[in-house]
Amino acid sequence: KNKVHVAKSKSGIVVKGIDDMAVRFSRCCSPVPGDEIVGFITRGRGMSIHRTDCINIINLPEHERARLITAEWGKAETGSSYMAEIKIYAQDRQGLLMDMSKVFTEMNIDVKSMNVRTSKQGTATIEVGFVVHGREELGRVIERLRQLAGVLDIERAVG
Repeated sequence: KNKVHVAKSKSGIVVKGIDDMAVRFSRCCSPVPGDEIVGFITRGRGMSIHRTDCINIINLPEHERARLITAEWGKAETGSSYMAEIKIYAQDRQGLLMDMSKVFTEMNIDVKSMNVRTSKQGTATIEVGFVVHGREELGRVIERLRQLAGVLDIERAVG
């Protein structure tokens, strides 16, 4: 079996047979270390990394599939951080956002974006983008948020 060159990029992504290609993490599904990922060779912008459960990868037209490439997490540089996005479904109540903010503050999580929509039925959908160092930390954040009064469900953004 011929030896496969394994490229290491600063992002900690390992792609067989490719030397330091520009690697971007896709905004649609915000992969973090520990997620199953796949590379997509973009036209002129290097490679974008998606989660394998990303809606854009799942719905990729047949003729584009040739541009998918196996990718996996290698050893990222210490202190590497990644954007994570989650959707929180909750019963709208006063103090909900304050309680959520408290969780992020206590866990030293840097929140980069937040979008809140409330339905006439009183259900709030809150999309939050924040920085984590990997899947374990993300799991801990989700676990803490689930314990808040009124939170119905939390899911990760998948495109």
